[in-house]
Amino acid sequence: MGEIDRTWAPEFREYTEFIAAHSSYEGLFIERNKDGNLGWVVTGKSAKGKRREAWWAQKMQELNARNKAEVARRIHPTGKHVCQCCGREMSIFYEYPNNRTCKRLNVILKESVQPADYTIREIIENNASDAHIISGIAEIFSVKTYDSPQNLIEIIYKRHVATESGLLSPGVMSNPPDRFDGFHSDGLCCRSKTDKGRHKDNMKTYTQDRRAYEEWADGNYNLANRLMGEFSKGTQKYQCPQCNKMRKMSADHIGPISLGFCHSIYNFAPMCKSCNSSKNNRFTKSDVDALIDIEKRGETVISWHSQYIWDALKGTITDDETAKKLSNIMVTCHQNVLKLFSVIYQQVGEEFLMHYLHPEYSKFDYRFENFNPLNLSTLKINETELDSANKRSNSERVVRIAFEALKEFDKKDNRRTKFYIDVESPEFRDLISVIQGQSFEEADAVIKKYIASLTQTIIDEEWN
Repeated sequence: MGEIDRTWAPEFREYTEFIAAHSSYEGLFIERNKDGNLGWVVTGKSAKGKRREAWWAQKMQELNARNKAEVARRIHPTGKHVCQCCGREMSIFYEYPNNRTCKRLNVILKESVQPADYTIREIIENNASDAHIISGIAEIFSVKTYDSPQNLIEIIYKRHVATESGLLSPGVMSNPPDRFDGFHSDGLCCRSKTDKGRHKDNMKTYTQDRRAYEEWADGNYNLANRLMGEFSKGTQKYQCPQCNKMRKMSADHIGPISLGFCHSIYNFAPMCKSCNSSKNNRFTKSDVDALIDIEKRGETVISWHSQYIWDALKGTITDDETAKKLSNIMVTCHQNVLKLFSVIYQQVGEEFLMHYLHPEYSKFDYRFENFNPLNLSTLKINETELDSANKRSNSERVVRIAFEALKEFDKKDNRRTKFYIDVESPEFRDLISVIQGQSFEEADAVIKKYIASLTQTIIDEEWN
């Protein structure tokens, strides 16, 4: 189901005129529609959309920004966006407690606060005289020391708002170049009402693991995301296989995608959220055994780029200590693969690497029967092919996030990783030459051979 009533509120109409005339957006394409309104929305792949895309790309380069979303926030003249539907003005920054944070806040506040009601600053200021509430808010945001409510605000804004923390949400989502100002037309205040695809009942069944795109993980990400949402959908409690306590289950990746494993339904095991969180990326002998058993059933558990390291060492794991050693070397290999992709992206562009992404997975919708988190073998999957704006948008999002991750790779703190790629070597130059001049099939064979050689070098250096 798509969006409904999109009538422009008077305040939004005034906002569009102000933004379009502002010097921050000088040179960005815009025109008026037949009804006199500014052509606020364009399709990204249209000729008009490409003109806007070029402008945003240039701005990103000028500002040395991580992505277009950062550009949209940095150049915005007021930091406040007006909702197209209701005319409400909301911050463009990550200042609003999200659903999960609101649940914790409501226990302390003893009232029902929704994500769009107040910024975290307003909540603290409104309750500044209640030391118990302020202390509870500090605990939620892991602030152990603060001098006053105002000081707590400063710390939270530095640690969480500025870093776009997972505890907070922006008042409006960004999406340049489709909207002129780089933000969705409807704000956090109305998005769940105007977009039926985001109604709470629907959203409970859908969880997206952004890491799968950033890590270039294999697997049907759309199906995996849907199944993750199914885990969080219900309220029934089960006995956790790890701690034996009766709790709601979550989907744990048996093989962490940060090690090169797939984001797929075959890589999931039930675990309560507490055990899942404490496990983090730890890798045990039982995890290795479970993944080998899954492979024996004919399922794929490892991404193509990490197949060599997995096949070379999985049979040598005898205990948790060697499993931990395997996880460490797999991290190194995976980081080197991402480094390789990053350099290829810089030197060659997107076309070749696009073959390793599968945005077509987004074109399908999934519903489940006989879901039992403790026994996924009984699961029946119903697949439906759909062509909707939401599906196309998610397909584009997957590609965007994947390449943004490569673009930002060298900006990350990778001091703990040793990189074995020599971009000046004849082998690497030959690789780039083949990618630029040969068919994908020929280039694919060469890059797999290069990764196998690279992986063997890492094994010789760090395993033996």
